[in-house]
Amino acid sequence: MNNPAVKKFNLSIILTHQCNLRCYYCYESIKNNQAISIDVAKNIICKYLNSEEYDEVEIDFFGGEPFLEFQKIKEICEWVWSQQWKNNFLFFTTTNGTLVHGKIKEWLRRYKNRFWVSVSLDGERQSHNINRNNSFDFIDISFFYECWPSQTVKMTISKETVNNLYNNITYLHSLGFKITGTNFAEGFDWEDTKFKKVVFEQLEKLCKYYIDNPDIEPVPLINMSIFKCEKEKRKTKICGCGELMAAYEPDGRKYPCTFFTPMTFNKEQLSFVDKIDWSDAENFIDEDCFNSCYLEPVCNCCYGANLLRNGKINIRDKSKCELMKVRAVFSAALAAHKLIQNPVDNYEKSLTAKAIQKINILYNTL
Repeated sequence: MNNPAVKKFNLSIILTHQCNLRCYYCYESIKNNQAISIDVAKNIICKYLNSEEYDEVEIDFFGGEPFLEFQKIKEICEWVWSQQWKNNFLFFTTTNGTLVHGKIKEWLRRYKNRFWVSVSLDGERQSHNINRNNSFDFIDISFFYECWPSQTVKMTISKETVNNLYNNITYLHSLGFKITGTNFAEGFDWEDTKFKKVVFEQLEKLCKYYIDNPDIEPVPLINMSIFKCEKEKRKTKICGCGELMAAYEPDGRKYPCTFFTPMTFNKEQLSFVDKIDWSDAENFIDEDCFNSCYLEPVCNCCYGANLLRNGKINIRDKSKCELMKVRAVFSAALAAHKLIQNPVDNYEKSLTAKAIQKINILYNTL
């Protein structure tokens, strides 16, 4: 499902606001007892699977914790699988993993090729338990790797676990997992200079780890496409929110993505949702960053997180700027090592070499 000529839509169905955990960094603070009805979910899915606008649809069950509504997941999926549709599709969900046992596990194993699951793991037991409500021992981690060995895990870095970043990432790699989601927790102030020092030390060790283990794919934290910083700068929207993705609440209301929902924002904060042109990149550009920051092309902020932090979708979280610079320094170091190992020149590598030099001049001063 990676053909760039194929028009793909990411459809999120919010099954429930409820969750059986209370994670430290959770930004979904406005929850109720709503759960989607099967008929509402079916009607939404029908609309997209029969749409002339798309070729493929990824149907993502979201929450809260999706498996609190397992019976609905089961009924909806088995009904969809029994029908004929215009578009190709795949079911997907991200879970905290604590409920995936017994009948749920049996059903997922049976349909593992049609229903993909990603588990949220924040690293070693101690770090995970600090972040995620002492839930580590309730997760059958090996089951997720057994069924979906190519699927990545989602890892969130909190202020309490950042000093164990290296151990947490290498632990997940030791289990065989790829890690694409390594995010500093949203909604917190990361501006304290102590975090820059800690992150520098952790990423320095991590960079050496990847150099010593070239077969392991580095986490995005230090694997940024820095060549983009040397390309002609253009105002572009980072993700497809409001265009190639949508999230539906239990009441059937449509939102731009799962961040822009009533679980996170009140009615007043979301009053602009129906008015904004989600296809106009100008609405999403932080002019200060665009005009003055070399790293702007690779700083993939979240527009929902911008709204949560600053009250505007285009104003980025500047408290993470110093951490971004540290990430760039070690992305450049890793890229330099790769260029030495494979010196064959091409356009992208030429831009990468220029970016390495510029990043080291600008930011390697800790």
